[in-house]
Amino acid sequence: MSTSFLITIVVSAALALGVVLVCIGLLRYYQQRQAQQQLELEQLEKRCGRIADLLNIITDRYIPLTTKLVLVEYLVASISTLIRHKMGRSLEPELPGFIQLLEELKISQQATLKDRVQTHVQLSQVQQGLQALPLLLRGLVTNDLLDKATAKDQVTQIRFFFHLAHHDLLVKEADGCLELDKKAAALDKLRQALAEMEKVASFEQAGQVIESLNGTIQRIENELFGKSARVS
Repeated sequence: MSTSFLITIVVSAALALGVVLVCIGLLRYYQQRQAQQQLELEQLEKRCGRIADLLNIITDRYIPLTTKLVLVEYLVASISTLIRHKMGRSLEPELPGFIQLLEELKISQQATLKDRVQTHVQLSQVQQGLQALPLLLRGLVTNDLLDKATAKDQVTQIRFFFHLAHHDLLVKEADGCLELDKKAAALDKLRQALAEMEKVASFEQAGQVIESLNGTIQRIENELFGKSARVS
């Protein structure tokens, strides 16, 4: 066997081995990429489910319109992506509703549901949901789906609604006390509600609420202590 023939065999074997190694490398890369994509889709599915749950928990009284619009846009795009990859089966039936809601939000013709919190359980759910919203908005900023200025403004408004929700429950409880002619207990609840709103007094929306509370507190104090009473 000639030297040149041996060299040819060695080279051919090396080339064949190289091709095999390249194929193995490409296969591993493809498998890793597939696994990574699957993980990302599963995370997207969980995120969409979480957003859908939040939109069901937080009524329009406690969520800025822009925040809701951005989240519904994200849901429509993301659920469509999941469907293309044969995922998101539990969310697929909700897609038409989200598409319709998105169109209504865009033209400001959505039938808003402004229910107020009625129980401490509802308050906890709403406030936990509001606390989750800033993180979701930051994620949208990271993915260039929302600009920083808009996100910052929305997070600021969400803080107002966090305190408004507590205010609403305290006022409801105060009303219950008044129905039972427990003016002192009602006054305590209203003062707590006022303290909540004073935490966000810089918001334009808070002004009218604070004014109304002060008027109600003054009236009840007059009934309890006489007209000389005055709340600062």
